[in-house]
Amino acid sequence: MKALSSLLLATTLTTLQTAGAEEKERVYLEFNNGQDRGGAEWVQAISVSTPAPRSEVKGDVEVKFAAQGMAAAKALCWQQPTKEQPSEWGHDENLTPGGIKLGAAGEGSFIFPAESFPNGPVNVRIFAESAEGKKDIYELQLFNLGGVKWNQGIPKQDPPAAKGLKQIFADDFDGPLSISNDGRGARYAAHKPRYGDFSGWQFSDVLGEGKPFSQTGTWLKIAARKDDTSPKGRSGIISSVNMDGKGVWAKAPAYLECRFTAQSAPGTWPAFWTITHLDQGSNGDELDIVEAYGGNGTGHPNHPGYSIVTHPWGQKGPDGKDKEHPNTVVRMMELGGKSYWSSTFHTYAVSIGLDDTVYYLDDIEVFRHPTNDVSKKYPHCFLMNYAIGGISGWPIDLARYGEGTDMYVDYVRVYAKEAVPDYVLAPPGSAPEITTRGIGLNFSVASDKSTELAPGETAGAAGVSQMNWNNLPGASGRAASLKDSGGKASEGVEARWELPGGDQAGRSKTGREWGFSGGHLGMQRGYIQGKGKLAVSGIRYPRYEIHVYVNADDNGGSGKVSLQAGGRQEDRHYKLGWHDGKFIESAGTTAETAAGGNYVVFRGQTAKEFSLEWDGTLAGGQTGVAGIQIVEVP
Repeated sequence: MKALSSLLLATTLTTLQTAGAEEKERVYLEFNNGQDRGGAEWVQAISVSTPAPRSEVKGDVEVKFAAQGMAAAKALCWQQPTKEQPSEWGHDENLTPGGIKLGAAGEGSFIFPAESFPNGPVNVRIFAESAEGKKDIYELQLFNLGGVKWNQGIPKQDPPAAKGLKQIFADDFDGPLSISNDGRGARYAAHKPRYGDFSGWQFSDVLGEGKPFSQTGTWLKIAARKDDTSPKGRSGIISSVNMDGKGVWAKAPAYLECRFTAQSAPGTWPAFWTITHLDQGSNGDELDIVEAYGGNGTGHPNHPGYSIVTHPWGQKGPDGKDKEHPNTVVRMMELGGKSYWSSTFHTYAVSIGLDDTVYYLDDIEVFRHPTNDVSKKYPHCFLMNYAIGGISGWPIDLARYGEGTDMYVDYVRVYAKEAVPDYVLAPPGSAPEITTRGIGLNFSVASDKSTELAPGETAGAAGVSQMNWNNLPGASGRAASLKDSGGKASEGVEARWELPGGDQAGRSKTGREWGFSGGHLGMQRGYIQGKGKLAVSGIRYPRYEIHVYVNADDNGGSGKVSLQAGGRQEDRHYKLGWHDGKFIESAGTTAETAAGGNYVVFRGQTAKEFSLEWDGTLAGGQTGVAGIQIVEVP
């Protein structure tokens, strides 16, 4: 995603100072986040003492606040259709029709009758203004445990723009979530696949319930927080494909939609978007269906709605010039129910046709352009996220909200002519490079599918990478039915592995990604941490090399791998650190000569059997062995 500051426009409305009494009342009541009136001096004057931001509420809720230096205040909340106001869109209800009389220190209060408003996420917006024309907005996010169930969940009808297509994916988020850090073994990945997380409060791993994901009511909640667990801030993104590129893809003609709401505050940046390619420099298409920018005041977006951008990354037209990036600003306060993206839920969608790409807000067409050739040829996966600052460039200031904010996703639906079967965009280095034969042994964690390699996945160092790795689950075991890099049985070859000192010596463990992706990541993830031993017998290669790949958790460290073969011993030492997803050989034979690297090689082997022992605890963090390759040498 890329922020285009030229899209962040301010709407100039008549100021209250120059408007008549009736006009003041009309403008003030219709005033909503993102509608920056010319000349407004924005300040942060409002603080709410009770209830706390993001509280669960029910019944009549007293809201107490202070707006120092302000003369008048009002409060509004979006309400479902009522007998008095039956519009299907709902309406903005004034909670304080007589206004709020503020005390000497700006203190005020009002009652939020939660039972009369939508069940689930609601946003009570408090507006205040001084006699001098200073203004402030405070968005109080609450979760209504009672209230009226309205527009919850996937509609029974298919969207009009999906006519002629069939639903290939839908998630109502009304059951247990399925999100893993790399997406393997789950419905979603918790990071942008293979390249480029971009939030200022980083998109974090799945840290536990609510950190940052939780299934709340009938919604997915993405909770952005800065706290003791994440002192630099955290938030969340989910992707429909995993780090291998496996998952939900939709090929044109296709239609994708998502319904969500979030808070407009300095730094908030909710989005729903698609991409065709996953890797840096792969020059795919990106369709930013909605990029919403929160915050008001000097140095903030003051956005009149949200932005739509189509990015044909790195592509040139027939004239040799860079292709344009079609874009628009959707002034949503002038459309449909005339509500802002933080006031209530909205549905954001794109139809990727063979002729035109069309964007929708609540089934209303808001933008159209010819479909780019890449989008016609390649399928799209989808992502939704709650970025906080980052590459958008907008400052972050959530202090008065307790350093937190929530995004709620109601559902997502995907339509296409046909589902794309097992579509995977191959990452760089995904083609096997081995020119002889090899036997790959991958230490996998029995309870973690992300550490296993499928037969068609490629892993290994440059020049010897191969497919058809053999998964060795757990901290000890025996494997006799091994296959080589061509998928053929290696008759007579047997592998045994164990912890030589028992369970206290080491353990089967899932490590960090260390910049790897695809099959390389799968092979590296599972490893035997600490001390371990592997014995291989029945090798028929006249000459071969042994490549030993090492990994760790959050911290790198130093270790040693020892080979015993043909009556002699060889040692290799390594210093594992950040190598940016590349395999780097460490050729040191002593601790003093150890170089930075994540694999070692024993060359010139001819014995029909060998044993390896390793100690990943020599210095720094706990390391260990992730995989071993026996590579035939001509």
